[in-house]
Amino acid sequence: MEKKYKQFDRGSIILLILGIGIGVLLTAQWKTPYNRAVNPVSPYIALKETREDLTQEQNNLKISITNIQKYISEKEADLKKFNNNKEKIETIEDYQKKLGLTEIKGEGIIITLDDAESEETTAESIAHAADLRDTINFLWSLNVDGISINNERVVVTSSVDCIVNTILINSTKTIPPFKISAIGDANKIIKQFENADNLKDIKKRVKSQGLVFQIEKNNNLTLPAFGGSFVIEHAKIVK
Repeated sequence: MEKKYKQFDRGSIILLILGIGIGVLLTAQWKTPYNRAVNPVSPYIALKETREDLTQEQNNLKISITNIQKYISEKEADLKKFNNNKEKIETIEDYQKKLGLTEIKGEGIIITLDDAESEETTAESIAHAADLRDTINFLWSLNVDGISINNERVVVTSSVDCIVNTILINSTKTIPPFKISAIGDANKIIKQFENADNLKDIKKRVKSQGLVFQIEKNNNLTLPAFGGSFVIEHAKIVK
């Protein structure tokens, strides 16, 4: 009997301690005020203002980059006046052109990629970042001289990403319709796009879902210079 009482007393004490602990926690939780915004719209407004500030800062940086590029071009033009510098400057200009750091003009095409004009929206009826990537990769395979999307120059390091329902090109927010401009042999480019074996998924959705994908020739295209930055991880000096 004594052993049973001892076991009972020990178990009761443990349960009593646990009960007191739970009671303290519940009391603390009940007394602790629930911290939340008085106005639930405030966090949204703060995020919106932050986004607008960052967008404005990005635009200001792009303007600064454009001004610096213009200044560099002016100084290069001055250096070319000296015969011993002309060949070196022309080599640099050729590299700049290949990297997309200069504005280029010429014959080419403009592709309009847009969401379907229908009341019911589906994943198949809207333009995705993947559609843009497929299109620009196909254009690169045709050896075009340059590409831009909604006036954002696309270079070898450019990224086309999707965050929720926002598409970022060179970290710049863009919205449809997407105007994809490319400089090159327009007739050759159009012929390749008309080939049924190319970009099958996009063409399928154009027919079945009404996705907008139109291509037109333009004899006087102008692509802006790349206004972003290059992230270089591995490089070496070539003498």
